[in-house]
Amino acid sequence: SALPALLMARGHKIDKFAEVRCVIEAGVESFTKTKQALTLMKAIGGYDDVEKDKESKKIRTGFGKIRNRRPTMRKGPLVIYKEDNCITKAFRNHPGVTQQNE
Repeated sequence: SALPALLMARGHKIDKFAEVRCVIEAGVESFTKTKQALTLMKAIGGYDDVEKDKESKKIRTGFGKIRNRRPTMRKGPLVIYKEDNCITKAFRNHPGVTQQNE
C-alpha cells in the first residue's frame, strides 16, 4: 500500500522514510553481500522494520507444527528488482524481507 497510515496501522516502522515507496538506483542490483544490503537498509531507514521482523519469529500454535509449518513471521520490506545480478543473495538472509522480480 502507498498510504502511510495503513502501513503504520499494520505495525510497520516507516518513520524514517521520506516517501513510502523508496526508489533506489540500479547499482544496488549488483550487491552480492548481505553486509552491503544491511548498510543500504540502514541508510534508507528500513532497518528498524527488519529488526522487528527478526524478533517476530514464533512457533505456530496448533497442528500446523505437525504439518511442517512451524515458524510464523511478520512481513517486512519488499525489494523489487529488474535484473538479478546477485541481489537475491544479498537480501535472502534478512528475515521478513521479500524479493520480487519486476
